[in-house]
Amino acid sequence: MPSVEGQRRAGLVALALLGVAALSEGWLRSRRPLALGLRAGAELVVTSSNDNGPGSLREAIFVADSADVRTRITMRTKRVVLKTPLPPLANPRGIVLDATEARTEIDASALAEGPVLELRGPDSSIQGLGIRGAAGAAVLVRAPRIRLHSLSFTNCAEAVTLVDGAADVVLEDSQFEANATGVTVPEARAVTLQRNRFARHDHAAIWAVSPRSAAVGGPAGLIVRDSQFADDRISVVLINVAGLLERNDFRRARESAVYLMGTGAVVRDNRSREGASVGIFADESEGALIEGNEVDHNAGVGLMLRSSGGAVVQRNRVYSNGYGVVVVFGQKALPNRISDNLLFGHAQDGIYIVGGSPLVRSNRAVQNREAAIRILDFAPWSGPQVPAEPLVEDNVFSGNSFDTAVRGVYRQPPPKRESELQ
Repeated sequence: MPSVEGQRRAGLVALALLGVAALSEGWLRSRRPLALGLRAGAELVVTSSNDNGPGSLREAIFVADSADVRTRITMRTKRVVLKTPLPPLANPRGIVLDATEARTEIDASALAEGPVLELRGPDSSIQGLGIRGAAGAAVLVRAPRIRLHSLSFTNCAEAVTLVDGAADVVLEDSQFEANATGVTVPEARAVTLQRNRFARHDHAAIWAVSPRSAAVGGPAGLIVRDSQFADDRISVVLINVAGLLERNDFRRARESAVYLMGTGAVVRDNRSREGASVGIFADESEGALIEGNEVDHNAGVGLMLRSSGGAVVQRNRVYSNGYGVVVVFGQKALPNRISDNLLFGHAQDGIYIVGGSPLVRSNRAVQNREAAIRILDFAPWSGPQVPAEPLVEDNVFSGNSFDTAVRGVYRQPPPKRESELQ
């Protein structure tokens, strides 16, 4: 058994070791190896906030572009004020622009047009940087294998825009606020947006629009996950893009949290709440999968399908909206399927169908103020009537004002005369 003296010495040694560990913690942290994506063969340091001259970001980019190795630019100034556009980051071996320690903000408000930073070299990355007031794109990506981490964008026309050869792009842990558009993705090829925060976008937080239709059931070219959206006009627009939206939180969208058109969309396990109009809106879409979402307290409609075909809307929890699930028109040859959803507490109807013929199976619509399900033929102001012929089976309807299907006709009003529009 150790003696008292031995125990005392052991305690002193332990205290000494703890002291050394505390003193050396900062020293060790500063000497930890960089992650592979941040390593470079040469390093440049930016110390000036000026638009040009010694120590400026402009001079560092020129030197990095002419280097024959991957080059790291480390920001050591809190602010950079631009008067003219910067040269592109074009080193074919890649450039790492790191503002993690300084948290540098680029003031681009004096520029009449963008981009502020243009990435033409593959295997490049930017982290820790903020950009404010860009009249065009704050960051324009033209190259593959780009990593954007811990950035912030405020009051920009477009925060991040992907064009041409952009592929295998990761944008994560970044903040977007009060821009016109947050992220623009015209062609989605292995693009991942994760753990980002978007707020108050005038057009859309994410605008992913392709002129060509994506393959139904094909791999997702765009993945948006674990992100937060608040007070945008539209949070996510997917048109002809094979996109996967999962585990995102959408709040207070002014038009709709998610707008889908075309093919290739999967919307899974998201929360959409407190919007002024529609939570999730599939408009002229084909083969959309909308499942496992929680959609609540939207003033207009929780989930809406219009002129869509082959959509699967299943296992969603939709409650306390104006209407629950609304289906307007649709393809008889490619029917939509509304199944296994929980629909309750809506100010109007749980399920509302106009001129559509979906399969409505195994849903639970309870305690809605109007009908559990309302089925209306569509009578246009001119032309033949469009019947609503859904297949309704194995549902549970209880506690609504009307627990049996309410049937009727929706009559389209005639267009207003020019004199009435004035």
